[in-house]
Amino acid sequence: MESHRGGGAMSEQSIWAGWKLTPPIQASTDGEASRRYQRAREKYKELSSALNQLEARVPGAMEGRLGLDFPERATSDAFESLHTITSPQKLRQQHNFLVKGLERGTRELDWRVSIPSPMVTLPRKSPPVTTDSFSQLHGWDTAVNKHDQLLPPTNLRQDELKKWLAGRFLFQLVREGALLNKEGLKQVPTAVVDGIAFEKNMAYLTLKKELQAGRSGSKKETNSAKACLDESPDNILEYEQHYQYRRLFLSPMSQLLLLNYYQQRGRSWPPSDSAEACLLYYAKRLSSELARVRLTALLSVAKTSASMEMPPLLTHYASHADASSSLRPSAWRRLVSRQVVSVTTDEVTEDEEDTHPAFTVFPARGRSYPDQLKRYRQLQACFAASSSRKTGKTKAIANINTFLATPEQNGVMMTLLAAWCKTLIRKGGRVKSTLTISTVATYLSIIARPLITHEHTIDELEIATTDEWEKLYETVLNDAKTSASRIRTQSRLRDFHHYLSNAYAVPPMAFEAAGQQQRRVDVNVITPAEYRRAIAMIESSKQTQRFKTMQQLALILGYRLGLRRNECASLLLHDIAYLPDRPEMSGDVIVRANKFHNGKSYSATRRLPLWLLMPEERALLTDWVQQRRGEVTTRSVEKQLLFCRSGDGNSLLEDNVLFRPIQIALKAVSGDKNLRYHHLRHSFVTFTLLRLLERRPDELLSSEWTTDDNGQIALPNVSVDISDLAGLPPLHRTSRKRLWQLALWAGHASPDETLSSYSHLLDWALGKTLNQQFDLALSIDQQLTLLNLPSKTALTSWRHRRGLKDPTLGSELLQHLQDQWHDFMADSLSKTAWKPYHAPSQNPLNIVLKTSSNFPEVTAIYQSLRLFEQLEHHGMSMGDAITQVTKRFVLDPVEFQSWIASGEYLMAQTTRRSNPKFSRNKNVKRGELIASQNIYMPELNSCMAPPIKPHVLREAGQFFHKLMDWCPQNIAIAEVGSTHLFHCMQRSTGHITLPDAESINAVLELLRPLRCVKHTYLIVETGEGAKDKPVKNYWSNATDIPHKRIELVPTSSSSGRTRYWYGNVNLKITRGHYSDRQQPLWEAFRFAVFMMMLVGGFRVFNV
Repeated sequence: MESHRGGGAMSEQSIWAGWKLTPPIQASTDGEASRRYQRAREKYKELSSALNQLEARVPGAMEGRLGLDFPERATSDAFESLHTITSPQKLRQQHNFLVKGLERGTRELDWRVSIPSPMVTLPRKSPPVTTDSFSQLHGWDTAVNKHDQLLPPTNLRQDELKKWLAGRFLFQLVREGALLNKEGLKQVPTAVVDGIAFEKNMAYLTLKKELQAGRSGSKKETNSAKACLDESPDNILEYEQHYQYRRLFLSPMSQLLLLNYYQQRGRSWPPSDSAEACLLYYAKRLSSELARVRLTALLSVAKTSASMEMPPLLTHYASHADASSSLRPSAWRRLVSRQVVSVTTDEVTEDEEDTHPAFTVFPARGRSYPDQLKRYRQLQACFAASSSRKTGKTKAIANINTFLATPEQNGVMMTLLAAWCKTLIRKGGRVKSTLTISTVATYLSIIARPLITHEHTIDELEIATTDEWEKLYETVLNDAKTSASRIRTQSRLRDFHHYLSNAYAVPPMAFEAAGQQQRRVDVNVITPAEYRRAIAMIESSKQTQRFKTMQQLALILGYRLGLRRNECASLLLHDIAYLPDRPEMSGDVIVRANKFHNGKSYSATRRLPLWLLMPEERALLTDWVQQRRGEVTTRSVEKQLLFCRSGDGNSLLEDNVLFRPIQIALKAVSGDKNLRYHHLRHSFVTFTLLRLLERRPDELLSSEWTTDDNGQIALPNVSVDISDLAGLPPLHRTSRKRLWQLALWAGHASPDETLSSYSHLLDWALGKTLNQQFDLALSIDQQLTLLNLPSKTALTSWRHRRGLKDPTLGSELLQHLQDQWHDFMADSLSKTAWKPYHAPSQNPLNIVLKTSSNFPEVTAIYQSLRLFEQLEHHGMSMGDAITQVTKRFVLDPVEFQSWIASGEYLMAQTTRRSNPKFSRNKNVKRGELIASQNIYMPELNSCMAPPIKPHVLREAGQFFHKLMDWCPQNIAIAEVGSTHLFHCMQRSTGHITLPDAESINAVLELLRPLRCVKHTYLIVETGEGAKDKPVKNYWSNATDIPHKRIELVPTSSSSGRTRYWYGNVNLKITRGHYSDRQQPLWEAFRFAVFMMMLVGGFRVFNV
């Protein structure tokens, strides 16, 4: 262990080098060097003092003791003490010093510790109201008072009157604080022409900004989508993707002014006059003090005025165009009406991925290839004429198949890239399930050329290690000329490697966090009703209960806690912190870096309280944690993954098992094919922010939004002050801590990102506030102007007929004007009928996902047998041990007992030379290995040792389920093949000596459902004088194995002869060369067949 001696209080104790705490050394005696040394010495003493606080509570932390367990109370006390005795100026430095040291200890010394989040400091923003800005309010207030009188205009021509009326409406929006940014003002004219809409008696205009496209043809695509809105619901969603929306909710006064404008000038805007021109024209005629004011200054003083009346958050929202984009029209309608556009599922083909996908054959490597860059240009041409959404995909796939039909011209990397493109077209990418042809072509163009250029840096791609892949990708990234280009390239490389891992069993790797890039975040949410529908759809699917539970929990953690995909998938058991015997303490979910996940940033490390979950959801999570702990038979239980296949807690669950069913369910229950798992995070921030802003329950989140289709509450703590639960000031007190708390829960360094990218209902909160603040009593003169009646007598008669009495509020006046809006209502985005949601007659998950066998995972079978033998080793009776194991692993006792008998029978079998067929160890110390909790998957008395490499073990599990699904329809074939394989099985090699072609064909039948027949080779030992061609013809005709996979070698017999003229044959099963030392395919196949024999109760059959 690296260490050095500290000074002062730590002079007698070594300090672990991971703390990065080195005592300063005075190298010179000159003045500058002495002052530098004194500063370094002072810093060293301060950090040493902080470390002493931790050492006093957890002895051994300072010296870096291995495997140290930090009690949560001790860690919390150490940091609390640090915060108490340290000055604010030094606190961040000392706090982060301990945080970084604990992180290194977790990685390098196997420490078990709950690490607090690091501290960050941000520059204080200038207050919205300053002495200078406050002094400018005098002239503004004078203008506002005159505006509020609603005096009729005088001496205006018709064109000027229209401009004046438009400016009056805009001034009201600015005066209220509803719209305080120039970009929003530019969009008002179009919104006025489009018309007004209502939701729960709240009127709003929809501001719409066309997004800048990444390619020149976007304008054409936008117009095409708009023209086809009535043809398909998909076109609605596609059209919305081209715009950024903001809903401008109107106060009663703004509604009355807009209605007055509509009645006088209709749904139009003054020609050739912008919103800025109309607003400044009105302000000039309103007050001489505003005559020479520019728009920026006008909005600035209006913001100062609004800050005196509205919460700072809403003022910030109104004054920033990029703060909190509103929901798109389709998402908004889903929220307020519970309706869906359509209920469709992803299109799938017969070879769609199932729960246990088989790996694709890795492309063979030839000796030489033509110019690969030229072939790359030919591959790009496959996408040239593929623009149509339906026929284009079919044509592009056909073109790629034609391209791949000449493997002698395509290098390995070229073949992989072409296959990746075909998969992107058919099944979508890592995040989105549908990609256009042009998007796939763009993905290819980003990474193809550098990958092909640098492919030579790896000798054999099929057996390349993680380090070799990382080196290749780093070389590709270094070719990027800008930081933005590097980010795009890295994202596409991540997608490409994700495909290789799933399709070709290439070792997975973690990519570094992408640099900061300003980009638009997709705007969408899942409503509480849709969330409950998705939970029910997963529960009613025909998947195994284990997968259904994990998918439901992943959905819960994403929706209730806002976890990212990789954060959810890489959670460990010790990240769920709760006390089983203290149900009154809710507990926490700790999001932090581990060996499976590096963390997006320092701020991503956080604690999320479990009271954010519904009680039944918390119970489901804690029950699952207990079940997972019961599955682990080693001491490393707390470092096992929360979501994994049974018994395989050290391998991440595949996305198509954990996240893909969730996305299918979300799309089916909402009708929105653009929904992704990440939108659960948007939903968490959006709804939680509204809860934090409420001053009383149901103020912002109405009961219609918080209930499911059955009227049951679908959000937690709806009648409770969640500010109080979070330790924040009560609801009636304004506090910025609420925003910081939400940013902390979301894993953001500040609320800026939380508000700008993840919150989508601040428009509703602002509208509610304006509706209360500007529902004012109107005088007779004001009513006369707003209703545009000829005289006060006519107004008196109008009021009398409707029973209005003084004082009359603006909202009361609007109740009697509802029929006046008919001609000014906004058209629906699509005439396609929206329908209430009804659960589909056939569960989409049962259509899209192929059902897997009901047998447990091979790792679960092994772990159950290991636990049984551990219990027996410690003196438990066989019956009690079986009862305990079957209860923990949810197994049938009779079936489990048959596994034990079959396993012991198989492990006892020997060859003719008395060597064990399956066992690799003698029985001398096997009992000690089985009982040990430190040995990773040793050999058992009833089971052979599983493959030690995770990807090989994963493939063995897939082979096992494929065989178990295939066997019931092919029992006789399976029995014959298993018997032949059993008789010729060797203890530790893939060398299988088979007596004749009949035996070879029997074994090949077992390989056929695994799609591994292409990986078989025949090594034929021939005698002297044997002719190659007749021998190869014989074995090729007898086994259907082509000549190129048949190799002839001289016999090792001393006589130089063989029994038959066609020689003695050995069967090899390998993806590489049969002479390679490592044979992962053979290991996976061997273990899968062994487990099939064990589960099937195999006994020797006569052949």
